[in-house]
Amino acid sequence: MLYLLLTSLPLMTCAFFTVYIALELRNKELRELPALLYYMLAATVLYAGHFAYFNHAISLIPITDTLYVTTNLAVYPLYLIYIIRLTRRILPSHYLLLLPAAIGAIACGLTYSMMTTEETSQFIDIYLYHNYSEGLAGLALTQAWIHISCRLVFTLEVIITVIIGIRLIRRYDHQVDQFYSDTEDKSMCSIRTILILVLITSALSLICSIIGRYQFMDSLLLLAIPALSFTILLFSIAFVGLHRRFSYHDLLDEQAVIDNITLNDKKALPQESLTERINQLIKDKQVFLQPNLKLENLAQQLQTNRTYVYQAINQQMGMTFNELINRQRVIYAKELIEKHPELSMNDIALRSGFASLSSFYRNLKRYRQLTN
Repeated sequence: MLYLLLTSLPLMTCAFFTVYIALELRNKELRELPALLYYMLAATVLYAGHFAYFNHAISLIPITDTLYVTTNLAVYPLYLIYIIRLTRRILPSHYLLLLPAAIGAIACGLTYSMMTTEETSQFIDIYLYHNYSEGLAGLALTQAWIHISCRLVFTLEVIITVIIGIRLIRRYDHQVDQFYSDTEDKSMCSIRTILILVLITSALSLICSIIGRYQFMDSLLLLAIPALSFTILLFSIAFVGLHRRFSYHDLLDEQAVIDNITLNDKKALPQESLTERINQLIKDKQVFLQPNLKLENLAQQLQTNRTYVYQAINQQMGMTFNELINRQRVIYAKELIEKHPELSMNDIALRSGFASLSSFYRNLKRYRQLTN
């Protein structure tokens, strides 16, 4: 019973969230949900293949193994596509990331269809269940090499997904910092954490593949390690995805203002007095105490264009809008702590303009040198 539960746990998790996400598609606030749905659907098929393998559904393996190879090569490209949709404009060329999965599906499925019953049995017994290729010949050996090649491609996909994903997230978070003082519900910090989990679980998956999946059949303890690890990863991906309410599309209105600016064009720079007016507004009038202050709000109070404010802060002051505001909040919080030691940290955070206590602590750590 426990063996059945462990072998089906990732599958049940994927299936549950696939249905749940499909029902949530009506929620127009979550515009990237279709991409997350495709990922979870592929993961469901992938772990259905795992379930068939571990429960010795031998007669189904030519079908389930083909689907397993296909979705194994599709899940990380699909998750990368999801990250791309969260952090930038998606292009048709991005879907070429799924080309290895299509090639793997054709190669594996076509080879299975041409294999004799004896070759299929040999391949399943010798390679799939004992991780050897010795003794295989003909199409059975070809199928083994297809699987080995797909394993290598899978490793490359994991590396590419993590590297490109982190780069996209960093660029997106930098864009968010340009326009918002409070980024707790806008940054991709949670997605970055998941990418680290992806790297760890993928390394575990690769180790399991090298050792041989059959080695986990005789030990519930060994089987529990990948089963629980993959379930935690899948749950985290779905949970974080379902709770996102902000993405690149929400940045478009802000970013459109500066999309065509040539930052090196000296004629586009504002007058020196604008920097002085920004400093006066922030330090003397303490606009940083306003929760959820945006670049647009600052421009409105200065009665000027957001483009000029953006350029003044980034070029002349050498920082992002987020850094400018939160530096002042940290300095103000330090003064509050010294003058009013009776106040709680939560009161200090809120009075200093931070949206939450966690945001206060994060910025306090970030600008620790200002409080020394």
